[in-house]
Amino acid sequence: MQAVIIAGGKGTRMLKNFPNTPKLLISLKGKPFLDHIIEHLKTNEFQSIIICTGYLANKIKDYVERKDYGVLIKLTQEKKPLGTGGILNLVKDIIEEDFFLLFGDVYSEINLKKMLAFHKKKKAVVTAAIHPSEHPKDSNLVKFNSDARITKILKKPHTQIPTNPYNLAAVYLVSKNIKKYLLAKTPYDFEHNLLTKLLDENVPIYGYNTRELTMDLGTPKRLSELEKLLRK
Repeated sequence: MQAVIIAGGKGTRMLKNFPNTPKLLISLKGKPFLDHIIEHLKTNEFQSIIICTGYLANKIKDYVERKDYGVLIKLTQEKKPLGTGGILNLVKDIIEEDFFLLFGDVYSEINLKKMLAFHKKKKAVVTAAIHPSEHPKDSNLVKFNSDARITKILKKPHTQIPTNPYNLAAVYLVSKNIKKYLLAKTPYDFEHNLLTKLLDENVPIYGYNTRELTMDLGTPKRLSELEKLLRK
């Protein structure tokens, strides 16, 4: 299996606490967050990982080159911000199969092999991990039908919260055929621009409903909360 990790952003909400550290190298339980991501991927039998860098790219490159993860790792670097969707334009020619799209500030314990089986069964172009929303007011929510096919993305802010709201968990499984749907003009956002385009064109996007731990580490507070959670 193949994974693409997006790690080009500055992580502006973390800059005050970690001004010279890229998000992937921020410590979680005594080791860089990148190590947690790669260990999870290895547990799920991944053989190929593409890390898309930008801000402080050399620090990530230096760290990865000193490590022996036991899997194939390719590093790419955006010369200017491409956005979480636009980064796919950069790596499209080295994508060899359906791939997981992960974010460099999202911790996940999702069983990716089960998610892959779901993706194949549904013959999806994109499968998005979704889960019940604990903070729907400040989350992008999704609507889906009885077959788990996503029908709409509800962007924040919301004037009305649906009953039993679900939100995107920032873990995606994407068909290698996504190349023909990519936008020409960068930067653009994967969720807000590309997924919306796919829905408008009736391209099959499915929601993989899971309650497995997934957490955004975009703020010092959330990083601290995850540290406490993992100690239990």
